[in-house]
Amino acid sequence: MNEQLSVKNIAIGCVVIGLLLPMINLTVISGMATDGVISGVEDALNDGRDELSDWEDPEWLVTSSERTYFANSITNAEELESGDIPELEKMGPFIYTVTTTKEILEFDESAGIITYSEYDSFDWCSTCFWTDEDGVEHQSINGTTDVTQVNILYNTQLIAGLATGIDYGGIFAKAGFANNMISFELQNKAPSIWASNEISDSVDINGGISVLENAYLGWNTSTSAVAPDFTSSIDMIMDGAVSDTGICIALTCEIGPMLVAGMGVPSSSTTANRSALYGYSDVSEPELTHIDWSVYSLAAMAFSNHGGGANLTEVDNLKERLEAVTESTLGNNKGVLINNPDALEYVLFGINDGTGNAAGLLTETDFFGIPLNGVALFLLGASGSPFDAMVEYKVGLQDLLDLVDYAGRWLAYENPLIGAPSEFPMILTGSSGTLNGNEWWLESFGGNEPINNGYLSIGMNRAVFEGTIDLSSEKANEILYTGANALTGDFATAFMYGELSGLSLPMTASGPMAGGEQVDWDNAYVASIYGISEEEAAALKSWVIDFMFPAVVPALLNFQYDASPYTTQPMNNWLYGWDDAVLAGLGRDSWVTLETNETYFGSDGLSTGDYTVYQMSTGTGANNADNMEHGLLRGYINSDGDGLCDFKLDSDGNAEYDVPCEANETYGMTEHLPWRAPHNEAASYGLLSESVGNTNTVWAGTIGGIADAEDPVNVNLVGYAIATSEVGDKVTYKDIPMVEHSISLDPAENQIQGKLIGSGTYVDAMPGALPVYFKSEVDIKVEPITNVAMYGKSTSSFLFDYRGPGNIDPDFNAEYMQTVFEIHTFSEISDNDAKIFKGKVLDHTGPFFWTDLGGSGDTELEPLKLISYVSAAMYIGGFSLVLFGAVKLARLEDE
Repeated sequence: MNEQLSVKNIAIGCVVIGLLLPMINLTVISGMATDGVISGVEDALNDGRDELSDWEDPEWLVTSSERTYFANSITNAEELESGDIPELEKMGPFIYTVTTTKEILEFDESAGIITYSEYDSFDWCSTCFWTDEDGVEHQSINGTTDVTQVNILYNTQLIAGLATGIDYGGIFAKAGFANNMISFELQNKAPSIWASNEISDSVDINGGISVLENAYLGWNTSTSAVAPDFTSSIDMIMDGAVSDTGICIALTCEIGPMLVAGMGVPSSSTTANRSALYGYSDVSEPELTHIDWSVYSLAAMAFSNHGGGANLTEVDNLKERLEAVTESTLGNNKGVLINNPDALEYVLFGINDGTGNAAGLLTETDFFGIPLNGVALFLLGASGSPFDAMVEYKVGLQDLLDLVDYAGRWLAYENPLIGAPSEFPMILTGSSGTLNGNEWWLESFGGNEPINNGYLSIGMNRAVFEGTIDLSSEKANEILYTGANALTGDFATAFMYGELSGLSLPMTASGPMAGGEQVDWDNAYVASIYGISEEEAAALKSWVIDFMFPAVVPALLNFQYDASPYTTQPMNNWLYGWDDAVLAGLGRDSWVTLETNETYFGSDGLSTGDYTVYQMSTGTGANNADNMEHGLLRGYINSDGDGLCDFKLDSDGNAEYDVPCEANETYGMTEHLPWRAPHNEAASYGLLSESVGNTNTVWAGTIGGIADAEDPVNVNLVGYAIATSEVGDKVTYKDIPMVEHSISLDPAENQIQGKLIGSGTYVDAMPGALPVYFKSEVDIKVEPITNVAMYGKSTSSFLFDYRGPGNIDPDFNAEYMQTVFEIHTFSEISDNDAKIFKGKVLDHTGPFFWTDLGGSGDTELEPLKLISYVSAAMYIGGFSLVLFGAVKLARLEDE
């Protein structure tokens, strides 16, 4: 009995122990193994980052990835007017290999911080494929393929060019005046000069009284009346008469004959005016009229005989006329004599065959609705390249210089080669004083055109305001040129901000500044700025926003630089650099790029600027693993060899630009996205964040390749925005459990013109200057043991508001909002790495970690080999003991 009991106890003990061994394995041993694997993974992550040598891995210092682009190309650009919606054709994929090169600048082991520089190099990939959502592969399209899209700088150039446009607008307006004056002189002054010389010669031979008596008899052939007595007035008539400004108007002086002839035949009023000028107003009738007829007949006959008032296209003495008027203006026998009839024809009436624009001094052509006078183009061309002008106009250097001097004086063109402005004697129009090109423009800009009356099409009296505005020349000069808010100065841009936004800049007692007060930009406010009436302010506002900005400045940009709202160029240029025509000649400042390649594409190696510097947590040392590979600071390093730091920040965070600094000096370190940094916000007078639509400026804390699987993380979206992920479901990808993170970036809160323009001024926040909005859809999958992001996919879109400058708050479902470019990125753990990770980590966690006995080959985990064998033995032993005990108990029952 006792023996039976002993055997039974042993059998029960075997069963119990046999059951305990697997349970211990399932709970204690497997837990220890899992914890050990996880701890080992953490140690491996830390051990691979805590020393400088860990980061000197060539595979970290130089990495490659693929980036895919799509472009929507405009197919009807030539038909588009401002505000039209273009027709688009989607083109792509354009696939590029991105090589990222890093250089370690500093490694602080104790703090757990690494500082390194980085730059990207892009190369078109001819052998790459992009796979769409349906799994269909598409081969990379050649980067030399032309794409037509909006000229991203065009609106900003219109805004920045307003002051210059107004300045040139004045020049082109004065060119119209110069055209009229040169035409007037050729038509009238040259014959008047010849007539005065003829009269002078007659007087020298016959005496003045005899000349007038003959003129009287020539007029009064029907009577035998005795000629009037000219004795008291002969000297005044022939030599002494002057205008109110002292200009000689006697018949032997240059303008005398045309003045007398131009006043017309004698009448009560005409005779009264003419006699007052020539000293016979005290003579009684009918002798007064007889004297006046004599004076008029002499002058008019001589003037007419020499071709006064003739149609210049029908005369045969243009050469002599030009010589006469140029010699009269320049003096010293400097008359321009052009013997080549073809050259003379071109100088006066030429049209440039290449451009179709006016070239001659008397030629006017229409350029996008703007009158373009050849005299202005002649002066601009001759001043810029005299040799080319000599070739075009077929004249010698001295003749060219004399023509420039003559024409330039009428235009009041400021140039060392040009004398004082020519003065038009207003007595020729029945008025007083003289008028030069500058005075004419200032009078005509805000009032009546003083020579021909009426209103200029390019002045304030235009459209609905015609005939309603009468500014003084002094006020016009203040508004355009000399005042504190002159439109040919920096204030022109502030004026445009007001017109496009409806608000003034933020103003303080010290001027525009962040935190200042913004008020409505209305007629009353503009009137207060310039000291004019509200009606005049309305006309001025209309002149700027309805005429100069949409018509004159675009015409000027097109004329000078062939610039247009749309650009056609290869995709390579769109992405990595093109030399903007408007900015050409400014070195690196003339180059534009959407992506930041190491050099500008097609620039023969011109650097895009200093490399970016990143300061990142290693997750070791003083920085714990919770922020491993998180960004801390970013800035730049003086790497481009120009000896300058692009900017430096003082202790208050204010920026000073183009500061001399040492080679490889780091600068501008900030925790913010560079274009959203506080100094750029301040430079925009605090307008930037409101323009962008969010205040998420902090780059620090954004993830690298490691993220917390269970918590939201901050992600840097290719430098355009910072976004926080939304934690999603647990999924399995390539047999690896992962946690999904997603980002859906709202374009309404991410207007990115501030980054694309990058002026460092309030232009970055100018409404509609470059209305591009950034949208991004991101999918990240994070493995929870390692917290490594093992899958990443993003589609970033750039949407353009085609409504034009000044429009804000777009409807993203409207037709005018169109995607212009897309960026697609994709990365994932490779199949082989997934297999290794599963074998080394996942298969060695959980209750059956021991089944592969520590693994083999790439999946071998040496520390688990022994414990795997022990665990296997415990399972086998436990099952054996249970089996042994059960058999014994069964036999005891049978007995």
